Amino acid sequence: MNVAREIRRVALAAVLAGGSLIGGCHRHVASAADCRAVLDRLVELELKESGYRDPALAPRWQQELARRFAADLRHCQALRVRDDLPGCLRVAENPEEIAHRCLK
Repeated sequence: MNVAREIRRVALAAVLAGGSLIGGCHRHVASAADCRAVLDRLVELELKESGYRDPALAPRWQQELARRFAADLRHCQALRVRDDLPGCLRVAENPEEIAHRCLK
């Protein structure tokens, strides 16, 4: 019985260690382009949710918000993001998905 408990404990430790290794894989430090892509997609989704359809409006808001949040964009470059960030941003349907799926 003691041996079975020890085997389970070692197996649990191996699963946890493997999970942390897998969770740490496929991530990289965000580049300036990654951070800008997140901001651009957030602006796009927010404008869409607000009902704006003017194609000239999105680039203006993206430039304005990039200027306004320049410090946050620089801070973003210290974060680790998924390697498949561009694909995740493309399929995200709302800002919450970006926050909870693409950036976690």
